[in-house]
Amino acid sequence: MAMVATKIFKKCSPHGRLYLYLGQREFISADGLIDDIKGIAYVPELNEIQGKFIFASLIATFRHGREEDEVMGISFKKELVVDRVQVQSAEKKGEENSKLQTRLMQKLGEGAKPFTLSFPPSAPNSVLIRGEDGDSAQMGVTYDVRIHIGDSSEDYTGMKKSSVHMSIRKSQYLVCDGKVKCPTAKAEKGFLCAKGKLGLECTLDKEVFYHGQEIPIHVSINNNANKSVKAIRVAIVQHCELTMVAGQYSCKVARMETKDGCPLAPGSNLNRTFTMKPLAQMCNQERGLVLDAALSKERDETNLASSSLAETGDPNDLLGVIVSYSVKVTLLLSGMGGELVVDLPFKLNHPKPDSEEADTLEAVKKTTAEEQAKLNKRRNKFQAQDSVLVEPLGKSFTEE
Repeated sequence: MAMVATKIFKKCSPHGRLYLYLGQREFISADGLIDDIKGIAYVPELNEIQGKFIFASLIATFRHGREEDEVMGISFKKELVVDRVQVQSAEKKGEENSKLQTRLMQKLGEGAKPFTLSFPPSAPNSVLIRGEDGDSAQMGVTYDVRIHIGDSSEDYTGMKKSSVHMSIRKSQYLVCDGKVKCPTAKAEKGFLCAKGKLGLECTLDKEVFYHGQEIPIHVSINNNANKSVKAIRVAIVQHCELTMVAGQYSCKVARMETKDGCPLAPGSNLNRTFTMKPLAQMCNQERGLVLDAALSKERDETNLASSSLAETGDPNDLLGVIVSYSVKVTLLLSGMGGELVVDLPFKLNHPKPDSEEADTLEAVKKTTAEEQAKLNKRRNKFQAQDSVLVEPLGKSFTEE
């Protein structure tokens, strides 16, 4: 009978007397449900911690600036302990251990102490904010599981040499209810001392798109004004809100400009469909770009941050870094007509695993990978627009 390997993540404290074991480092919230964090705190020599206490904490860190820019007591980092437990035997606490915890306790002996941590409702997703020169290692929202040895029952910090940190990732999958909504946005513009108006309508096939999918954007122009349309600009915009510092900004993750069908004279109509695919690789130098946090060292696997979803139904409950997307269509007008702009919001997310959408994307990835391997075996990173789709799935995370 073939044996199935189980990945275990292990890390040791600097003084070598405390170990942290986790069975997984990625936690997915779908439809408001998310797994608990179950791990093991292992002490090889129990007599060395007599009269002391072991604590396990789940820490969320929000950093909105670089550490090297912190001067004169200014801090760009906020830490929040979202859950903390005192590690003890499962029998005393009355918790049900996972299979991994049970096996590790049998293998490691009495020094293995199980613990369980939980994410609070509306916990923000793990994201990275790209800084200057593409540096995204510091800024964003990150999670860490920390265990430490305290000298008393109220020693919640401990010393660095007796602490262990291991980073984890929290993300969301979108569960669709089967209803397909076709969002639409309209705008009109009139001109001084002139009859008629210029009308612009933008429509999407659905409200939710998944990472790697092409987005068809339907644009309809009805020119009943006395101005002509010189050009059409279409962009997909990522909007970011930093709730801790009340900051907002936007980044264009895909853009194009066309003069096909222009100038559109007064009294004319135009219906066009533009297909765009927002990818992190295509805006690699965009400062402030928000990405899904990645535990892997392979930067080319990182995709754009998913839309922030309020699982309680109230957008005011969202915390941390709130990400949203919209399609922006701009008409450039002749003379002193200026511009006509319309914004249409939509959601960009991951499909739930084992769903029909996930199977379809998986098939697209395999097909794209096979075709591209035949055409170019020595392709450079990010050379193709859909390079994010051809990377193999299931790569192991780098052990701490």
